[in-house]
Amino acid sequence: MTNPIPNQMVVLPFERGLWNRSWFIILLCLVFIGVDWELVPLVVFPFVFIFPLMLAAWNRSLFFSVVCAGGLSLTRVAHKFFFNVNPVATAEDVADALIQFFVLVLLAALTTLLARQSHQLRKRVQVLEGMLPICSFCKCIRNDKNEWVKLENYISGHSEAVFTHGLCPDCATRHYGDFLPKT
Repeated sequence: MTNPIPNQMVVLPFERGLWNRSWFIILLCLVFIGVDWELVPLVVFPFVFIFPLMLAAWNRSLFFSVVCAGGLSLTRVAHKFFFNVNPVATAEDVADALIQFFVLVLLAALTTLLARQSHQLRKRVQVLEGMLPICSFCKCIRNDKNEWVKLENYISGHSEAVFTHGLCPDCATRHYGDFLPKT
C-alpha cells in the first residue's frame, strides 16, 4: 500500500531553482534579445519575448515584468541604431515599440493575475491523493508514521476542512430508536 502524501503545497517546475531568480530572468531576456536580433527581418512582432516576459510576470512582481517589457520593446529601436546604415528612429519605429510595449505589458498583467490566482488556489485547496489505508471497521487512517488516526483528524491535518458532528436519520433510528418520537 502507498503511504499518504505529506501535507505539502505543490510547486510548479518553473517556480523552482533558476527559473525563480531575477538575474536568470534578465539573462534569459538578453539571450532572447539576441535571438530576436537575428530574426528581425523575418518576424514582425517579437514572439520570442513572450517566454521570458511571462516567466518574469509569474515569478516576480508586475513592476519587474513591466520593466522587462519596456527593455524588450526598446531593443528593436536599438537594433536599428546599431545595425542599420541610416540609424534614424522614425515615428513608425517609435509607434511599433509602443505597441509592442503595451502588448507585452498586457501579457505581463494577465500572467501576473493568473499567477496570483493560481497561488491562492494552491494555498486554499490541498488535495488528498493516492491510496489511503483505512480500517474497515473503525475508519481510522494509517498515516506516514504508520500510526492509526481518526478520519476527521487526518483530513483536518491535511486540508483546511473542519468537522462538526451530527446524526443521520438512519443512525438515529438504529441507535436511539426507542427515544425518538413515533411518527
